[in-house]
Amino acid sequence: MPPPPPRRYSGRNYRGSYYGNSSGSSIGSVIVSLILLVVVLAFVSAFFSKMSSGGRSSDSSLPASTRNREKLNAGRSFDSGCIVDEIGWFDSVSAAGRQLQTFYDKTGVQPYIVLLQYHPELTTDSQKESYAQEYYEDNIDNEATFLYMYFAEEDVDNEVGYMCYVNGKQVDSVMDAEAVDIFWGYLDRNWYSDMSTDELFTNAFIMTAETIMTKSRTKTDVVFVLAAGFVIIGILFAAISAMKTKRRHERERAEETQRILNTPLPDNPLSSQSQTGGMD
Repeated sequence: MPPPPPRRYSGRNYRGSYYGNSSGSSIGSVIVSLILLVVVLAFVSAFFSKMSSGGRSSDSSLPASTRNREKLNAGRSFDSGCIVDEIGWFDSVSAAGRQLQTFYDKTGVQPYIVLLQYHPELTTDSQKESYAQEYYEDNIDNEATFLYMYFAEEDVDNEVGYMCYVNGKQVDSVMDAEAVDIFWGYLDRNWYSDMSTDELFTNAFIMTAETIMTKSRTKTDVVFVLAAGFVIIGILFAAISAMKTKRRHERERAEETQRILNTPLPDNPLSSQSQTGGMD
């Protein structure tokens, strides 16, 4: 199989609208607060770790999925007869077609693969893209299909062909430009492997579905977790500060009371005069 050709993005949007004191209790409170703070920080750290791995393929060289997508519900069942191989690259069109159901089950999008034989009259990329769009119109009776088409050259096994895709109008919410870029990434990686044609395409579609449909954290989620973390930390510091202030006031009152109790009472002048008159 020749190396993968330059990629082109051909869509169907043209058809329509898409964070003291040294008393025991105070120390205990600080320890508890620190433990809670560590728990919060650990949670935030784990959150960001998951966020960074969510929607990312096992191969770091491949594109990551940065948005959450919902499975398309087009009300259509899966069609396993979704491979047209005019150049004889597939070992079993029917078996490969059945394996593509995994892509459909995860995305709700019907996959469709066409490996087209050499057409000498299609000499430019735009002509080939127009052909792919017309092929969709003439052979696919729904708007929930992702069509991948490969245009073979005259020397099928040695000359680089051309590939493009066509989205049905309902497909853009799932197979957007980012998702398609992920698809191309898997296809390129597989192309240079020792996979058979059947494995090459089914793996590219299945891995694409697993990557783009994996839920990842959104910016709103990040803001919420950060805000919650700061609120919890603020509450902890406020509680510690209030406890220290309360204990300082209690200590000051106790010291004042002790000072008053330890201060001797002054002599009473009236009492001294009374005692002196009695003696006279």
